[in-house]
Amino acid sequence: MSEVNDIKKYLIELGASKVGYADVDGLANEFIDLPNGISIVLKLPKRAMDMVKEEEYEEYWKCFHSQIDRITEIALKGEEYIKDLGYDAFALTMKRNECNMEKLLSILPYKTIATKSGLGWIGRSALFVTPEYGSAVCLGAILTDMPLDFDEPITDSECDECTNCQDACPVDAINPQKWNDRLNREDIIDIEACSTYIIDQYKAGLGCTKCMSECRLTQEYLKK
Repeated sequence: MSEVNDIKKYLIELGASKVGYADVDGLANEFIDLPNGISIVLKLPKRAMDMVKEEEYEEYWKCFHSQIDRITEIALKGEEYIKDLGYDAFALTMKRNECNMEKLLSILPYKTIATKSGLGWIGRSALFVTPEYGSAVCLGAILTDMPLDFDEPITDSECDECTNCQDACPVDAINPQKWNDRLNREDIIDIEACSTYIIDQYKAGLGCTKCMSECRLTQEYLKK
């Protein structure tokens, strides 16, 4: 299926770090006519983690949001590319996905599409983790009716016995339970404690990204 290879190649050429395909049929009623998902991973620049270490949060958030803008542009161009092939497509951008910041919820979580695409797993922190970049990534997606060769889903955590993110959490929001796709988010993290702290920090011009920066695989990425 050359079209499938072409869209992946196109998204990588636009700057995506990783791309995968998933069956998302029935996961969100709003997108029932678009049963196939394309997950897009964009690594964060290493300097962003330096900003976290130095507590330069204003600069960090500028860098982070510039990456969100970049992955949004990649997804929108991918949507256009697929439509030009004669299929329907919908770039699942942050604005279109209606993220609820108080509950940290979206209509169709990017992490769900990404794990079903085999690009990584959910860490103890409930952040998406890749073997190449740890948690230092942002995610995007495209939904489509274009036929795709689905990748093998990842259904269990590969964090092994690492508890770096749990140990680093300033509000003890992370539970000992490791993720698998049979669990609810509440089984691995106290999302109310997490979101309240994050929102308060953000309003103060600060941030809380310790679970991201202390992830063992994030640290390995920074050393490469």
